[in-house]
Amino acid sequence: MMVLAIPTVTAAENNYEFLSTASGKYVPIRILDTDSMPIESSRGGSSNWGNKTLFENTAGGHLQIVYIPPGALGALNHYHVFHEWAWIMYGDFTNNESTHPDQVFGPLQRWVAGDFLDRPPYSLHGGERGRQKFMASQIGSVILIMEESAVGEGTFYVDPDCRDDTPSAEQANVCGSSYNPDYEEITHWATPRIIDTLNDMPFQPVETSPGLSIKRLVDDPSHGFRATMWFLEAGAETPEIMRAHYFKRAHQFNFIINGDLKIQAYRDANRPAETYTVGQNFLIERAPMSVFGLVGENATEGGAVWLEVTYAKGTTWANELTPIEQPNYILD
Repeated sequence: MMVLAIPTVTAAENNYEFLSTASGKYVPIRILDTDSMPIESSRGGSSNWGNKTLFENTAGGHLQIVYIPPGALGALNHYHVFHEWAWIMYGDFTNNESTHPDQVFGPLQRWVAGDFLDRPPYSLHGGERGRQKFMASQIGSVILIMEESAVGEGTFYVDPDCRDDTPSAEQANVCGSSYNPDYEEITHWATPRIIDTLNDMPFQPVETSPGLSIKRLVDDPSHGFRATMWFLEAGAETPEIMRAHYFKRAHQFNFIINGDLKIQAYRDANRPAETYTVGQNFLIERAPMSVFGLVGENATEGGAVWLEVTYAKGTTWANELTPIEQPNYILD
């Protein structure tokens, strides 16, 4: 489904990225038709993996769609010093979710479509050494994943094969230089929040907005991070909470899981809205001071489900209490 935009839309130097117009203190929203993006040839040195980079931040992190082939095993037992989150779009992928560096085989987690991951720093996962075939991906997977800082600089292996001070050539090839010999000084290994949104969590109606339902996946003001799923039924009135607004500091991503949605952006509060229609696998990025909302009526023809992820400031976990601000509506 292509973006249907009024003539004021600004296209980037490709056929899949669009920017709204903005003036004064406001900034554009950014719309990506991810299905039209080319797949990059590799991911992390794995030639049979692919990815599309949707967003990059100043910390060296990125939001990507990752394509994982059938039979993929993944990495050895490792951890990140940064936060990451993911949404499984298709297929299956497996990890061992360990709780100790010596636990090569932690509980096997088979990620499938509809799973949401909220992984804090220092959460051990991987553990692919010596696995049996049933522990590998059966059909491959497509994953939307945000790794908030530079992966190469913030990832450390703890697998026993990586612990020698002078690793063999084979060990060095597997582990690279990402081994932290001081891992025993880490006093707390975190555990991730894993949600099967399709089977374990029903939508909850929003009482003040008939036809709108919500799944609250993560709401973490201690780190300034929130993840929500929305479902707007066909024929529903446009919810008041989704009329045009902006944030002064918050940064938000909206990923259309299924359906169609008509959205609006504003150049400023005194000019008519620009209207766009987005569909499955479109990404809407709204930086601070971008005005975005749903159209005033008939916002979806067939119903829409989308994932909304909001950061209180920047696009990384905060290290202090940072609640997400309330929206500023421009047409009150």
